[in-house]
Amino acid sequence: MLKWIMTAGALLLASISAQAQDCALKQIESIPMEVYPDHLLLPVSFGATPEKLVFRMEDAASGISGDVAGKLDLHITSMPPNVHFRRDGEELNRIAHVRDMHLGRLTIGDMEFLMLKPGRYPGGVAGDLGTQMFEKVDLELDIAGGKFNLFALDHCPGKAVYWTRNYAQLPLKPAKDFSYLRAELVLDGQPLTVSFSTVGRSRIGMDAMRRLFHVDETSPQLTAVGQDLLGHKTYRFAFKTLTAAGLTVNNPDILVFDEAPRPECKEATHFTEPENTLHSTEQPRLTQNFGCTDAVLGLSVLSKLHLYLSRKENLLYISAADAK
Repeated sequence: MLKWIMTAGALLLASISAQAQDCALKQIESIPMEVYPDHLLLPVSFGATPEKLVFRMEDAASGISGDVAGKLDLHITSMPPNVHFRRDGEELNRIAHVRDMHLGRLTIGDMEFLMLKPGRYPGGVAGDLGTQMFEKVDLELDIAGGKFNLFALDHCPGKAVYWTRNYAQLPLKPAKDFSYLRAELVLDGQPLTVSFSTVGRSRIGMDAMRRLFHVDETSPQLTAVGQDLLGHKTYRFAFKTLTAAGLTVNNPDILVFDEAPRPECKEATHFTEPENTLHSTEQPRLTQNFGCTDAVLGLSVLSKLHLYLSRKENLLYISAADAK
């Protein structure tokens, strides 16, 4: 993630992690989590003002709704003019600065949030938390138990899972930005690269369906569902098994969304000029691809799992949600 979007929270949590003196598993904090079919909510406070934020495992940067930023009278700055940042089809170009944010017993200073459009999240939700502020800690998602747990990094190798003996270790693929998590899984016998999302259902694009399963929008195996928020037609497909490091999820609920054939993904950084150069002062826009994926595992699959992200080992420990 670009350095001007980095948060000071990672530095604070790094200092907590460094206090550990041995390799036993050490919990830093346990935060109650509200679990919904399409999102997870964490309680925070900005200064003395309580708020709720969506946890977004798929994004590095955090965001805050414009109306909440106005209510809190936050300091707002603009991104550098050559930065092109999009999320959920929306172009973002401003940053809101929070002096103190409290997450459980942790106080995180000088937080930076992407400015989202007013009312981006309904129901009193102020915004979202990305993964970058958790770079220097291990993260456990006990979705079935409604717990969001943080641990020190320096535990004994292979000794992260404390809740069961029946678990798998899923290696994470190298990434330029460690906040972008990807892994290799097998879906109905086909290997594919997935990323992880704690917002919405699991999904796979038609481009991957054509390549992996020789299925397109005309195939009788697809059942039309409707449209997603970006206007893509969506379909159901009767997937049978999703296997991750020996752990199998039967009949995974993965939505297929329509898309046109596209070029092969290239994991590279590149610069692009503005489409219409009207002024000599315009600068190239920086765009970066943090990794190629075939599918996204959302809550329709992740809710069936218990996850522990071990940063130093670059492993995702997983078990069934009800494993004991």
